[in-house]
Amino acid sequence: MYNLKISKSRAFFAEANRRFPSLPFSLRAFEDTIGAKVGVKECVDHELMQEFPVLVEKDGEFVAHFKSTIAILPRSTAVLAGALPYDVSKLEASAAHSIKNEEVKALITKDLWKKK
Repeated sequence: MYNLKISKSRAFFAEANRRFPSLPFSLRAFEDTIGAKVGVKECVDHELMQEFPVLVEKDGEFVAHFKSTIAILPRSTAVLAGALPYDVSKLEASAAHSIKNEEVKALITKDLWKKK
């Protein structure tokens, strides 16, 4: 809990909470972009909001990003959400775009979750 000092920050925080209560947003979504920049700076500095980093891969690199919610228990790991069945046939591509590294192929086909 923190009382924001600048009025533009308070207006930005109120509008962000009203329009985007739990989702990430872009500063371009706000009509007053200068007030949004001032407001987001103060909100992040006082830990009222958390930055969501933009992920960028290097040229020529392939990146796969998987997200799930898991529970790490004393004797096992339980997947609560986001663990969709993996279909290797969807990775079939032309010879020019196929995975040539055997270690990467083995990693893709490996089961990532511990069985009961």
